[in-house]
Amino acid sequence: MRMWIDAPIELATLPREPGVYHMLDSARKVLYVGKARNLRKRISSYFQRRPESPRTVAMVQQVRDIAFSVTPSETEALVLEHNLIKQLKPRYNVLMKDSKTYPYILLSDESWPKLQMYRGNRSLPGEYFGPFPNAGAVHQTLHIMQSIFQLRDCENTVFNNRSRPCMQYQISRCSAPCCDIVSQAQYQRQVNDVRQFLKGRNSALLTGWEQEMQQASDAHRFEQAAILRDRIRALRSILAGSENSELPDDADGIVLIRYSANVLACIGVRRSGRDLGTHNIHIDQAGDANDLEILQSLFIERYQREVPPADIILSASAKNMQELKRLLVVIKPSKKTVLHCSKRGARSQWLQQIYHSGEQIIARRKQDDQQPAFAALAELFRLAVVPERIAAVDNAHLGGTQMVAAITYTGWQGVEKDYYRRYKLDGVVGSVIEGDDYGAMRVVLDRFFRAIRDDAIPCPNLMLIDGGRGQLGIALQCAHDAGLHELKLAGVAKGDARRVGEETLWPGWLESGEAGIGKPLKPGRHSPALLLIARVRDEAHRFAGTYMRKRKKQSMFTSALDGIDGIGTAKRALLLKHFGGIEGVKKAGRQQLAKTPGISTVLAERIFMALHK
Repeated sequence: MRMWIDAPIELATLPREPGVYHMLDSARKVLYVGKARNLRKRISSYFQRRPESPRTVAMVQQVRDIAFSVTPSETEALVLEHNLIKQLKPRYNVLMKDSKTYPYILLSDESWPKLQMYRGNRSLPGEYFGPFPNAGAVHQTLHIMQSIFQLRDCENTVFNNRSRPCMQYQISRCSAPCCDIVSQAQYQRQVNDVRQFLKGRNSALLTGWEQEMQQASDAHRFEQAAILRDRIRALRSILAGSENSELPDDADGIVLIRYSANVLACIGVRRSGRDLGTHNIHIDQAGDANDLEILQSLFIERYQREVPPADIILSASAKNMQELKRLLVVIKPSKKTVLHCSKRGARSQWLQQIYHSGEQIIARRKQDDQQPAFAALAELFRLAVVPERIAAVDNAHLGGTQMVAAITYTGWQGVEKDYYRRYKLDGVVGSVIEGDDYGAMRVVLDRFFRAIRDDAIPCPNLMLIDGGRGQLGIALQCAHDAGLHELKLAGVAKGDARRVGEETLWPGWLESGEAGIGKPLKPGRHSPALLLIARVRDEAHRFAGTYMRKRKKQSMFTSALDGIDGIGTAKRALLLKHFGGIEGVKKAGRQQLAKTPGISTVLAERIFMALHK
């Protein structure tokens, strides 16, 4: 068969089995990871006919080699593909930005149990309730529960050393078990009430409280009856309108919303008969992916590490539902989960609510869209392609000390804080002289470009250098040494008055396209491109300044003796007391230091050299 482009390997040698394949470029970087039921058929399809998607065409044109591995089944290939995408982050794969762990409420297993939010592996002993879609939902639930059930939330170190009740007891949010104000038997009843509430057994809980209230009233214990009355009212007000008997008690509702070339996955979370909110996941580069591919990736991402609920409600075809059911069996074979495709009724209305919530998220995201400003920037610099991601570097110091640097990223939808980096420059042996801005720039960019080369961080389309020709020249040399010849660099020199709009821009390339310092540009304060550059630069300046001030604050609580081998808390206090402070220690000679009780001659020499180097 005639090919639209030559394949880099002999396609006839590929196996006709399920597996995973890697598309590699000339530098053997992974461009794309895919799965296939038939490896030969799937890989050959890239070269037999020209793909309809321009993105796929661009990817195939860069392929120089193909690696593959065979798996026992297509479903196992899907799981392996997902894990490899998370590990390698190929440029042309659908990237799901959901690396965080979900928060839970933990009821600890102790003599006096406590309530707390918990993330990570569920290794601490106790009962876990969740997962919640976000930390805000957990904090809101804990706030309500502490006012009703009055369980402690303090750390054990605080709990074990209290001599009198804290403020939480004074405002009726804790029963003060630390001071024996409540008996262990009564506290255990409070714990059982919490357990029933978190498991959704609200009717039994209310019935029990009503019986206790009546008994207390009959026994003329009116204060206790009033407390129980207030608890019942508070719980009924919380439950009012929050329960829907037509929906499953434990369920996830999943909706996909496409916008531009991206997809927003909205997951409504319902546990123990209560809605816990919606978790939203932005999926980039998903314009060419069909719904099944996205749902499969979403299922693996979410349910590989979390226990799936008893019911999952979504809108999908019968064929896709069968594929997802098979996938769930592979991911969690011991958990029985039912998938529902709802077209009407309460379940469909729930999906519509989730969809409406997602639309509002997208509307707010579109308001923050900076793509027009990025297009103006491309026009200003005469770039062939509109940049999708801009990085900026900024150095900061306090009179030559506390030298730091920061690098920030900005995309079409705003800042990308996952890629922010900060660097400590002072104290790095032989690297930077105090106040040497050029030396600091060289050290920072060498480390940053090394991270790009090692695929630890994505390469930006354009990088802004805070400074003029000198700093830009350093940056161009560092990029050349790192082999990043395609990276565009531009210097941003502030005006004399340091006002926005008076900056001079220095392109790091000539009109011919070759690397070099181009002609300066002064677009003026009305230029949307310059305003974008100012926002990106100011964010880098803010991030660097925050880190510098944090280090300065930390240095105020440290001593010059910290870090000297052999000097701990006790010996440091002994030296400061003996010499009347750090200045006295610095003025002392070797013999004077050695005469201090507990300080040997060897340690005195070490202290003297550390303070006078």
